[in-house]
Amino acid sequence: MAFAAVTAMAATPSRAQDITIGEGIALGWGQFFVADHDKTWEKQGLLPKVSTFASGRLVLDALVGGGVVIGTAAETPVVFATLNGLPVRIIATMNRHEPFDLVAIKDIKTNKDIKGRRIGYSQGTNAHLYLSKLLKQEGLSWSDITAVSLNPGDFVSSLAGGAIDGFIWTEPHLSQAVGQAPDKFHIIRAEGLYNTFSSVITLQSTIDSKPDLLVKALKALIEADDNIKRDPDAAATLTAARIKLDPTIAKAFWKRTSFKFDLDKPALVSQLEEQAKWALDSKLVRPDARIPDFNTVVVTSVLDKARRE
Repeated sequence: MAFAAVTAMAATPSRAQDITIGEGIALGWGQFFVADHDKTWEKQGLLPKVSTFASGRLVLDALVGGGVVIGTAAETPVVFATLNGLPVRIIATMNRHEPFDLVAIKDIKTNKDIKGRRIGYSQGTNAHLYLSKLLKQEGLSWSDITAVSLNPGDFVSSLAGGAIDGFIWTEPHLSQAVGQAPDKFHIIRAEGLYNTFSSVITLQSTIDSKPDLLVKALKALIEADDNIKRDPDAAATLTAARIKLDPTIAKAFWKRTSFKFDLDKPALVSQLEEQAKWALDSKLVRPDARIPDFNTVVVTSVLDKARRE
């Protein structure tokens, strides 16, 4: 009887672990979308519950609020979170790329023409940083424009309705805006201003209490990354479908994106420090905020274990 009981227990499959996942709506989160499509979460014994958000900052808000345990975000929202004392951690990065362009009315022929115009952006995101860099490159200041902070979900309707003259964001919003009125709106690029780290984020408390869950999640994303390298066209097509974008546009953008599941800690820490100084100098955080040790914000142990197993 004892032998039979042990045999029955061994034959019973272990219960899948629940995991709540936050995903932004952008092409840069390709590994997450491929993991969903190819069910690599399930292959690691995970039962995913996925929620989508208009931006990485909103994913981070959900993370801090307990709505998700792992998610997507650029490095800039992490900078603001840690300057405010929140224990957000980056445990991997998925790619480096130049995400942003300006989409604007055709009276704005060049980036310099945003002077005196109403320009939409999302405060506290890397688009905020990009707009700051763009202004500096064009010899302009924030006082030269009317900066309108919006939820990214409101960019297209605000431009189409005339509330703003342009906005800074990424796909699919750029193509969606031009698609509203190709005779009125166009996209203006400024190459070389900024490369983002598309990051995987979690909380320090999750690293401490559920390290094995996070290891499984990263293993699922590593497999998705391998699948992207194996068939990039298929990955671009399914990602385009996920974010409701023309596959042709997605494949063109895909070429701007260097997908590589990695964690270059020195380079990432350097970028976090640079952005923290910008946030402080620009008075975007409380006056008593102090730059944290970003070596503790970038945690390599989870990815290291995922690679070993």
